[in-house]
This record gives sequence, structure tokens and C-alpha cells, in this order.
Amino acid sequence: MSRSRRSGSSSLQEEQHLERTVEPSPSRLESTDISALPPRRKKYPSSAQKVTKWYYNLIVVLFLGLVAALFYYGIKYTE
Repeated sequence: MSRSRRSGSSSLQEEQHLERTVEPSPSRLESTDISALPPRRKKYPSSAQKVTKWYYNLIVVLFLGLVAALFYYGIKYTE
């Protein structure tokens, strides 16, 4: 390792050089305008409401099936 690297004088210059190269140019800022993008919720809609509706409908159908099965069992085996 050279003496200039250990002392940090060249690392300061390297950092300044990196800062200059990392700064976005005005043309890049215009092309990635955030207001032009649609919201994530519209682009990838959630299906949670559909799943919830199916779940509750399934629970109701199972409950009605259980009630019907118990009525059938009760009528068939009590006579």
C-alpha cells in the first residue's frame, strides 16, 4: 500500500470523484418522473377482498350443509 493511500489524501480525491460521477443528470431526472407512474395499488391490485368473500361464502355453505345433514340424520334415525 502506498504512503499516499494510507494518509488519505488520495482517498479524499477518490470520494470527490465518486460524488461527481454519482450525481444524477437533469435528463435522467426527467425520464424517471414519479408522478408519471401509476400507484402500486392500481398496478398490482390486492385480491384480499375476493379471498375474504370466498372464505365467508364457504363458511356459510358449510354451516348450511351441517345443519341440513343434522336435520337429515335426526329425521332418519329418530323414527
